[in-house]
Amino acid sequence: MQEPLIRILSLGAGVQSSTMALMAEEGEFGVKPDAAIFADTGWEPKPVIEHLEWLKTQVSYPVYTVGKGTSIRDDIMKAMSESGNRFASDPFFTKNPDSNKKGMLRRQCTREYKITPIAKKSRQLVGLKKHAKFPKGKHIETWIGISTDEIMRMKPSRDWWQKNRWPLIEKKMSRQDCLDWYKGKDYRTPAKSACIGCPFHDDKFWHEMKTQRPEEFKDACEVDEQIRKGNDKVKDNLFIHRSCVPLKDVKFKVEDDQLDLFNIECEGMCGV
Repeated sequence: MQEPLIRILSLGAGVQSSTMALMAEEGEFGVKPDAAIFADTGWEPKPVIEHLEWLKTQVSYPVYTVGKGTSIRDDIMKAMSESGNRFASDPFFTKNPDSNKKGMLRRQCTREYKITPIAKKSRQLVGLKKHAKFPKGKHIETWIGISTDEIMRMKPSRDWWQKNRWPLIEKKMSRQDCLDWYKGKDYRTPAKSACIGCPFHDDKFWHEMKTQRPEEFKDACEVDEQIRKGNDKVKDNLFIHRSCVPLKDVKFKVEDDQLDLFNIECEGMCGV
């Protein structure tokens, strides 16, 4: 395949993408990315931002931070107001007030707050202006931090000019392998990367937030209360926690093993 115009590392600042970034810096993939891009939803946990700033000091290639222009939290709150309409939905859990039937909204937030801003910045880095056509026969290579235990999430880009690459898959590395990679190294171990109010948090994460970062937990509870009645477009009651119980009242089961579904991290391109 023809050499890419640029190699971009999609950085979520969680376990997998951080490991990929540091492995790249150590030369474990043969070549280094030309740049890394972190898409900030505007509702990132403090440990993620702190880890991102540390990562910038560890790699020799530039790390850019981009965003949609509005925070996902603000957009959710506006959508739940009386004049609210469609919002780039978080995959909130639903419960019909009449039948008590439970469900889940589609996850659209990844594309709107992560994938699209990263693609936009990638195009800018090769000198393309807004709406300009991508040069025929050329492409951007995007590195995505998906590990072997998430192999079902590997999908080609929707944009013909973007070719996805999965370096951790090439190395046959699982999420645990990524964590093991840090042993004996003078690196800080990253935390899970996802929005403060992400419905994919497991109970262990929620318990940690509630006990160690109470202001973030309070913030998530405020949003959880605000979304309860939905809006004109969503008739079911909405919840951040999968139990469909108000987040402030959930008794977190921190010792239970939970489905892998709830270990998903927002590694810059999750859900692609």
